Amino acid sequence: MRTVKVLMAIGVLLVAGGMLANLPIAAAQGQVLRIDIKASQYKFTPDTIRVKAGTPVEVHLVSADVPHGFAIQAMNVNATIVPGKETVVRFTPTKAGTYPFICSVVCGPGHLDMKGKLIVE
Repeated sequence: MRTVKVLMAIGVLLVAGGMLANLPIAAAQGQVLRIDIKASQYKFTPDTIRVKAGTPVEVHLVSADVPHGFAIQAMNVNATIVPGKETVVRFTPTKAGTYPFICSVVCGPGHLDMKGKLIVE
């Protein structure tokens, strides 16, 4: 059975294992949307995130093992994730579309498979 985490304050439904409900993720008007992502060899959890265009996003990243990176070229985001330390990146997507995110720090032989997608609605 998958673990479900409901963040009541902002109405976000996340399903562990990289899956999200088929509902758009939205913050209450005027609030920043917080998204928690765990990086581990060779995946992001979750690996798909949905946001509404114009919503400020704050991604909180942690590494479960080795240094990783988190880059979304279209959002001008590129951060290093150090094990044992939370890394926070902030951006506001303004245009609808699907944008890939990748690990930007070589983390081992499966590095090139470490990717996900940001869906902006």
